This record gives sequence, C-alpha cells and structure tokens, in this order.
Amino acid sequence: MSPAHRWPRAPILAIAGLLSAWAQLPGEQSDGIAALFGASAASTATDAGTPAEIITRGDAALTAGDADRALFEYLRALNKGGDDAAALHKIGLIHAARGNDELAENAYRRALASDPAHAGALTGLGILLTRQRRYAEAETQLLAALRRDPKTPAAHNALGVLADIQGQHRLAQAHYLDGLAHAPDSAILHNNLGYSHYLAGNNKAAIAEFREALAQKPNYAMAWRNLGLVYTRQGRYEEALAAFNKVQDLPQAYNDVGYIAMVAGKLDDAQSFFDEALRLSPEYYPTAGENARRVRTLKGK
Repeated sequence: MSPAHRWPRAPILAIAGLLSAWAQLPGEQSDGIAALFGASAASTATDAGTPAEIITRGDAALTAGDADRALFEYLRALNKGGDDAAALHKIGLIHAARGNDELAENAYRRALASDPAHAGALTGLGILLTRQRRYAEAETQLLAALRRDPKTPAAHNALGVLADIQGQHRLAQAHYLDGLAHAPDSAILHNNLGYSHYLAGNNKAAIAEFREALAQKPNYAMAWRNLGLVYTRQGRYEEALAAFNKVQDLPQAYNDVGYIAMVAGKLDDAQSFFDEALRLSPEYYPTAGENARRVRTLKGK
C-alpha cells in the first residue's frame, strides 16, 4: 500500500473489530509530567525500587484492572529516570483505552523520541491513527513496527484492517494469518479474518472464522454480530436471530435482522422482522417503528 493512496471510508465492523483488541498499554519535572498525562502531581511522588521494579508494579496493577494505579507507577518510573520508552508506551496504552487520544498520541510520540524503533509505541500510535482515520500515517507507523519486530500480532492485525479498507482483501487476509501465526488463540484476529472473507464474498470461510473467534472467546459480541450479519445475508434468519440474541435482547435482534434485510433489498422480510420487534416491545422500541415506516416508504416507491 502506498501512503499516497487516497484512502476510502472504513468498513465499520472491521474497524470496530480492530479497536476492540486494544481495550485490553525526557528529562521533565514531575509537575510537568503529571499535567501532561492527566494525573495529579501527588501521584508522581517517589517510591521504593528501581525504575524497572516500579514499571513491573505498574504492569501488575494494569493486569489486575487498576489502570489508575498503573498510570501512577509509570509516572513514578519516569521521575526516577527509568526507561522512558517503556513507561511512555504503557501510559499511551492506558490513555488510548480511555479514549484520551491527544494524551495517548503525545505519550507514544515521546516514547518514540526516546526510542524511535520501539515496536510497541509504533504499533500503538498506528492503531490510534487508524481510529482517527489518518490511514497513511498509520500505515507508516505499523510497517515500521514490523520492521522492528515482525512477530507483532497487533501490527499485522491493524495492517489487515487498512488493507480491507482499500479493498485489498487478499493482502488483508495475509496480514491476519501472519498475526495468527504468532497468536493462534486471538479472537480478534479470527474475527477480522472472518470479516475480510465476508467482504470478499466468501461467506463459508467467514462463518468458520467467526466460529473460531467464539471458540476462543464465547462472549465476543463483535463475532456474534458478524455471524448474525452473514446468516441474515444468506436468508438463514433463525440462526441470525439466535446469534444476535446472544449479545442483545430479542426485540433488538429482530430489528437488526430486519435492518440488514432492508439494506439487502429484501423489503417484505425486513418488514416482518420490524413488525415482530414492535410486537415484542411496542412501548420501548421506537427504532423498529421508524425502520418499519422506512420500509413502507421504500415499498411504495
């Protein structure tokens, strides 16, 4: 892919699948660091241990789900003159997961100023830029990450999404498979590979990959919705409803199947699903009513 290529609009499900994988992250005074990275100055007070030990404590806190504590530890590591790139990369991951894009980008770029070849920071920045639809910049960072470490599944995954955005589905699938070679149990990679097959018109392969994603992560909402999408497109409505109903209530499942059928031009099928959504939840589901009116309008043209 060339950075000069004019990037089209992203396919929503593929991007969503990419982003879901990352919700799981010199020489400045402590007050400046605290202000920059969204923590109180008090949090940067020195603590016992070497910078590496402090980063390890931060990693443990992050694994335990305490992102605030992890952030504090990484800031402490910076204040003690530790590995700037390692701490800044993890600070970037935390802020990216929280949707603090400006803080995340600043942290990643500071990490790269300290270590221009830091694969984690390059990957994190590439993913963040993808989310912002800055695709050419994202590709540059992600390719640099793979030059540094070809075994980075997240970079392969993100490059797969970028290839799918361009309609280069074979290239996308090669990236997902390269990622799976190093992370065979990755539900997100299987999901995105399945969606790439769907975009390429290979529904059988798509279903197989979505099911593999669910074998790895049974409550993976994106894979259930993608499975429901393909089943609906195939006219396998009962299976589609069952898939959607795994992650949302039944009226919403009927509405979503109806919407996909409507987009596919199957207006009679769509109307029956919207009507059923309204029957199941007439008081609380105005969306289905609006969709049903839209179908009647389309049928009247």
